[in-house]
Amino acid sequence: MIHPMADLLERSRKFDRIVVGLMSGTSADSIDVAVCRISGHGDAVAAELLHYREHSHDPEVRRGMIGLAGLDVRGVAELHARIGEAFAEATLVAIEAAGLLAADVDVIGSHGQTIYHHSGVAGAIRATLQLGDGDRIAVRTGCYVVSDFRARDIAAGGEGAPLSPIADVVLFRGGVAGRRRAILNLGGIANLTVLGDDPSQTFGFDTGPANAPLDRLARRISGGALDCDRDGRIARAGRVDERLLAELLDRDPFPHRLPPKSTGFEMYGDAFVDRLSADWGGSHADLMATLVELVARTVTIGVGQCAQLGAPVDELIAAGGGVRNPALMKRIAEAVAPIPVRRSDEVGVPYDAREAMAFAVLADMTLRGEPAMLPPVTGAWAPKLLGKLSFP
Repeated sequence: MIHPMADLLERSRKFDRIVVGLMSGTSADSIDVAVCRISGHGDAVAAELLHYREHSHDPEVRRGMIGLAGLDVRGVAELHARIGEAFAEATLVAIEAAGLLAADVDVIGSHGQTIYHHSGVAGAIRATLQLGDGDRIAVRTGCYVVSDFRARDIAAGGEGAPLSPIADVVLFRGGVAGRRRAILNLGGIANLTVLGDDPSQTFGFDTGPANAPLDRLARRISGGALDCDRDGRIARAGRVDERLLAELLDRDPFPHRLPPKSTGFEMYGDAFVDRLSADWGGSHADLMATLVELVARTVTIGVGQCAQLGAPVDELIAAGGGVRNPALMKRIAEAVAPIPVRRSDEVGVPYDAREAMAFAVLADMTLRGEPAMLPPVTGAWAPKLLGKLSFP
């Protein structure tokens, strides 16, 4: 029987590696699975998407994620196990759909489900917690798994987020020389990756809210019938409350903080929406329109900060679930004009697969022993290998 460490070393030396990336965002609507072929080593690494699938969460598991505040320690522990089982099932289904066997997969990279992130709140210990037991995924799939990526970054003095900018160097390589490209991810939280001709000059940071409050508000307005504001219909039916918008921008220090910085649904999730609904007359279309405008304005503030930290941004490439919301995309495009905004599909990365692909890239870097940190992104004091390894 081959020693597992020797097996890993052999896999790390392969020119082509099959890597699966797993992601579940703050909206907890699905498990995103990206089956990738990652080729090359060093500065010549390239990622090809072989298959992408969105695997719906079991309703009971999803209720646990959304209602996390009502769980005790046992409930959290059991949810950790159940999410791991769900990730394993989603992986096996996607591998089969890609026409592969589990034995073909060299490593799986699992982000897990974030249930807490420190958000840089004054006085809070830097800590983060993602559920989805990597050992369960490894045993059920028979594959090596790298998970819990954020903890090592925090241990090295970093924010622990965002991590996708590190992978964006691989995914979005090949822009026009001399043009500064920024990747805007519209997940639960919005973040920016700023790429340059020199990969070492890449930096990134969270700009503030995106889908986290929008999805939660859509559920409240629809009485639970909607998971999100489909096609931006609710936002388009409302009007921006300029007084509320000014107050939100004035009283929230996060968007105005200079990077490195990260945040999460602790700041822009249920409690945030509860407070707004209570203070501003319930959940309604005007509130949705105002929150969409808030996302656009905080993204614009972030783009301005990019110019303070380096050369101005010449183009904005949008990815993530927020790309599906035309009301949000329209307001962002208008707010950052004349900077052009394009969807990541146009440059070869499907907008819905980008985050799952990013964690495939990160797992591949760990497999190859390549430190997967850019200190300018998270503020960590030195590059470190990220993640914890689970054996099949």
